[in-house]
Amino acid sequence: MFKIGEFSKITQVSIRMLRYYDEQKLLEPCFIDENSGYRLYSAEQIDQLNRIILLRDMGFGVKEMRGLLQSWNSDKIKENLLEQMKKTEDNIQAEKNRLHQIEGMLRDLDHQDEKLNIEIVMKQLPMQHVLSLRRVVENYYCEGELWGELGGCLKGIRNAESLTGFSIYHDLDYREENVDIEVCVVINPCDVNVESRDLIFRQVDQVDQAACFMIYGPYSNISRAYHEFALWLERHPEYRMSGENRQICHVAMNTTDNPEEYVTELQIPLMYVVTEKK
Repeated sequence: MFKIGEFSKITQVSIRMLRYYDEQKLLEPCFIDENSGYRLYSAEQIDQLNRIILLRDMGFGVKEMRGLLQSWNSDKIKENLLEQMKKTEDNIQAEKNRLHQIEGMLRDLDHQDEKLNIEIVMKQLPMQHVLSLRRVVENYYCEGELWGELGGCLKGIRNAESLTGFSIYHDLDYREENVDIEVCVVINPCDVNVESRDLIFRQVDQVDQAACFMIYGPYSNISRAYHEFALWLERHPEYRMSGENRQICHVAMNTTDNPEEYVTELQIPLMYVVTEKK
């Protein structure tokens, strides 16, 4: 048997951590000398300690580790590992989102005194036949995954790479999660021969008037463009937002690696309202 200091040296785990594992009933000394009070450990406990360290490094909490160690079963371990993997993936995505926010704020600070000077053009958006994929996804960054899936389903369509595409955001407010997005490609009804239960062939109705404006550069510029659009709306009280926003990525990550070259068009449906004359 080994005193706690000796066991610490052999296992390369600090005395402080060994005492903590003892307090949490994860790894208790196999014997405590009544006379000296020495905590004694055996070589057989090294395997248990290695399991504790492995579970700890994979992000398991004390309560979870205690349950796993009490019944070290392959099926139970696998089940818990799959759950932990899902939690880790969610945490990674959350950190990626936080990183995007930090990068966006840094860019905003560098350009806070600049204006995009967007040019708002009123357009009528025609009725169109589209092949689309609509899903509620985790956040706005997941839109690229929808486009990738839709693109994979279009491989059998003639001139698929030249089809006009746009996104429809069905939520009428901004969502931090669970975003309802539909990605669409305009298509001739005669060319619809795609077999996928996830795709929808439908008609997108005409929009009589929409405020349309181009945004050049990274997607972080979109929030600044909305700010300028809000100022435009205040100057034009005869208009009010009405319906689902659309977005067309004329130049995007599928054609360039440089975000400064992105060209994005926002299309915001408007309704004309009668304003009282002062």
